[in-house]
Amino acid sequence: MSFTERGPDHAREALVQANERLLESGQGADLTIITKDGSKKYHSAIVCPRSSVLSAAYWGSFKESLTKTIDLSEDNPLMVDNMIRYFYLLDYPGQEGLEGSFKLHAQMYVMGDKFDVSDLRKIAARRVADSCDSFGKEYHRHPEEQLAASYLKIFRDVVCLAYKSLPEMDFALSRPLAKTIAPWLAAYPHLLKNPDYQFCCIQFPLFGLDMQAEILFVAHAGDLGWRVLRRTES
Repeated sequence: MSFTERGPDHAREALVQANERLLESGQGADLTIITKDGSKKYHSAIVCPRSSVLSAAYWGSFKESLTKTIDLSEDNPLMVDNMIRYFYLLDYPGQEGLEGSFKLHAQMYVMGDKFDVSDLRKIAARRVADSCDSFGKEYHRHPEEQLAASYLKIFRDVVCLAYKSLPEMDFALSRPLAKTIAPWLAAYPHLLKNPDYQFCCIQFPLFGLDMQAEILFVAHAGDLGWRVLRRTES
């Protein structure tokens, strides 16, 4: 049986293994990326085609094309490393526990948005939605106010990340966040005064607007309710 006859899964596995060897050895690496943790060399032919931002910097008319160095020291070094590993290995490392995974996937979505990596955005968005579903299912098994309040504390970090970093009309994170939180507020209305929820609403008024859309509109108008409310009030 020829190599190609073994199927696309085998070909994908072989490609990932070859890329992993290149990533670990650094052989032939020609691109230096600087982060807060230092600098490391990578392969421009693997990294740059995956991101229009990095491609423009390295192959465009910028200093990076001369220095062969891209400075990403303003970004979280762990997320930079995860993104680059994704370029090589077609996935990024996970974290243990629902809370850690939830926050990681949200951060990776933001990285995909910032560096224009559409497939990374899609994967991370799906995993954020899956995490939200897990929180929702756990709450339905134990519909207690204390659990909902503890989840609001976890969601606060992701809400801040999403509403600070993403375009206003990007619903990939904001919609599952609001959809998951809304039943907790419906069951325990005084959670509207919860300090974590209040912080998000004060810092990001659009979050409060989205919660209003979820509670008042979605049951009747679906996604249209979100878009109408956003455009009317913004």
